[in-house]
Amino acid sequence: MNADEKIIALVKPEYMERIPRLVRGHATKTTCKLIAREFPEAYAEAQKEGDLSPEAKESLSLIVNDIFKERMAKHNL
Repeated sequence: MNADEKIIALVKPEYMERIPRLVRGHATKTTCKLIAREFPEAYAEAQKEGDLSPEAKESLSLIVNDIFKERMAKHNL
């Protein structure tokens, strides 16, 4: 499992369901790129082999779900 897959696995299912399938891939890829750029230490934790530590999982979950929450509001989804 690569870093992007680990991060996307933390997204709330209701957010993923509300994203149209046509743009879901784009939405997830750009979110992971944003996290890599804005939160390099958190992204580095996701790049490590094996499962995420509980602390890393909690912080990444907050980051990624906040991003999706903002984007859902922006696009009225």
